[in-house]
Amino acid sequence: MESIETLLARQADVLNRIETFFDLQASRSQVIEQLNGLHNKARECSGAVQQAKHCLGRFRSDLGPRYAEVIKKIRLNELLILHLLEQLDRTDSGGGGGGGRKVLQAVQNGNVVDQGVKQEPASSLKPASLAGDRKMTLLDYQNSPFVSKMKPRCLSFLDFNVVISQEDFEQIPKYMRGRESLDELVTFLQTVVVACFEEKYTLLYKNKKAITNQQDLALWKAFNLQQAAFPNNKFVTQGDIARKMGRLIDKKVNGKIQMLRHLHILQETRHEGTVYYIWIRE
Repeated sequence: MESIETLLARQADVLNRIETFFDLQASRSQVIEQLNGLHNKARECSGAVQQAKHCLGRFRSDLGPRYAEVIKKIRLNELLILHLLEQLDRTDSGGGGGGGRKVLQAVQNGNVVDQGVKQEPASSLKPASLAGDRKMTLLDYQNSPFVSKMKPRCLSFLDFNVVISQEDFEQIPKYMRGRESLDELVTFLQTVVVACFEEKYTLLYKNKKAITNQQDLALWKAFNLQQAAFPNNKFVTQGDIARKMGRLIDKKVNGKIQMLRHLHILQETRHEGTVYYIWIRE
């Protein structure tokens, strides 16, 4: 049973609430206008948020793909410039100055070269990358004019760029390194392994109509059949490396491959009796 003090406290609390209610009712006419104004502002803010959401949705669905398309066209134009400059350089080196000027004029008409820039000799127009191998990504190559050219070209891909430092080399166990040096391993990587990958994917991504050599066509068909084994990876087979070296893979070559596996550049796997080397270095 509740005490008298508790009952009195509860009654006092009820009286306080009633007084508060009457106070609010008395001041209602004074605050109703402010509350209505606050409500209207809340509706305006809600409308502004909805409009901003609509604009962002439009950008993602409309302007976003347009931006991606512009970037794609820019990259293709860069490859086209390289192609035209290569033709210019080859024409000038062959003594056909008139042909080179025509190629340069075509570049100018396409607004690729700024008309306000003083024209330089053809040798100075050649990019530094053209002095050696042209480097691009495999994706750029697939969308470039090179895949339709019948003449074989020496191409290098950024996808297979890798550097082995002295620290990396020293992480390889001594029993695995043997008497091999860092220079020997790097030479094998660049001249055999990377070259094998680049030659394979240069041929694999070519248009079939651009392949006129029957031996290359047979390789192209074999490469396409192998893609089903590892569709999302870049790889070569043991036979590809042996064909690149012109001899079978011996114990010494296999040791170098094992060192590349240890450095997480290659991954070795077998599928239907064939040894595959998958490129895993990002």
